[in-house]
Amino acid sequence: MPEEIKDLLERVPFEPFFIVTSSGERYLVDNPHAVALMTGRVFIAPKDEKLAFVKIGQITALEAGPMAA
Repeated sequence: MPEEIKDLLERVPFEPFFIVTSSGERYLVDNPHAVALMTGRVFIAPKDEKLAFVKIGQITALEAGPMAA
């Protein structure tokens, strides 16, 4: 999963995506600089939402986000 996240963060042009957890939480990543990959977890700083540390094992899916208008 970390490699897939890294690939999405480095995509040019960047396309927003969601990180989905086993508890059903969805974090919109609309800025590649708002995410930091760490050993065993991901730090997410979504715009206008709470900061989150998510364990890699809790991530169940990466989904396409809203397209820019």
